[in-house]
Amino acid sequence: MSTKEKINHFINQYILMIAMVFGITAYLIYHNLDLSSSTRGAVNSLVNFLIPTMVLVMLYVTFCKVNLRKLKFTRWHLMLFLFQISVMTVITVIASLLQDTKFVVLAEAAFICVASPTATGSVVVLTQRWGGNSETTTTYTLISNLITAFFVPVMIPFMSTKDYSLCDSFLMILRRVTPLLVIPILAALATQIFFPKVIDTVKKWRDLPLYLWAVAMCLAISLTLRYLISSEFGIPIEIAVAFVSMVVCAFLFFFGKKIGRKYGEHIGAGQGLAQRNTVFIIWLGSTFLHPSCAIAGGFYSLWQNLFNTYQMAKFEKEGKI
Repeated sequence: MSTKEKINHFINQYILMIAMVFGITAYLIYHNLDLSSSTRGAVNSLVNFLIPTMVLVMLYVTFCKVNLRKLKFTRWHLMLFLFQISVMTVITVIASLLQDTKFVVLAEAAFICVASPTATGSVVVLTQRWGGNSETTTTYTLISNLITAFFVPVMIPFMSTKDYSLCDSFLMILRRVTPLLVIPILAALATQIFFPKVIDTVKKWRDLPLYLWAVAMCLAISLTLRYLISSEFGIPIEIAVAFVSMVVCAFLFFFGKKIGRKYGEHIGAGQGLAQRNTVFIIWLGSTFLHPSCAIAGGFYSLWQNLFNTYQMAKFEKEGKI
């Protein structure tokens, strides 16, 4: 194996960790240079523009490789749907019972981790890369986003102390989940129908979606680190929320793979159920619930990407996960 091949192999194997370390390092340098006060507005605007834009491009390139006309609803979709709704309902009941206690923050942290939509780009990219079924996985990402859009606004009022009507919360959440999902799918479908030669070119960019996702994740991890550092909540709460997010992450990966394995779809099902949109977790918690539960998004990002790094290393070594 040549030096170039070894470098490419190392990058492909540990790209998630590289992106996380780079994002954390870049933010810490930026923060310690005391530039945040004078450039905060411009940097926030740039990051808020770059993250969704890169995700849109990544999803477009990825969906171009998926035969969108073959999307169909399968039995494992139904099982994951019922499982996610059941877990969300149980946690909602627990959170409502703990409403007057300090433990409600932990229940809310668990809820937003489970209720957040699937991180569409990373799931489709990794599933496609590991030999899973891209069409069925894409279908479940649509279902997951619909679960968030339609069920979360119904459950939020039972936990939230903030004055949001069902209509308000529904529209706010719908505006967050719809554009990043609908636009790239429609664009990819139009390309497949009207510009098939473009699809042939896009299919040659095998690693592009992975690299775009790594850059987007680098920005996202910087954003979540900023939220953690600026958080006014004590260390005990942060440790407790970190533990809850780790348990939820392991729980979702375990049952996603367990359910999917019965239908020969353990890769897509595991990623579909457990790979969460962590920026959305932060937004959901800070907007509707106790702000302290929102830090679960930052910790969840760490846990899921550590596990994905392990899976990528295993796949590079053994050819399977």
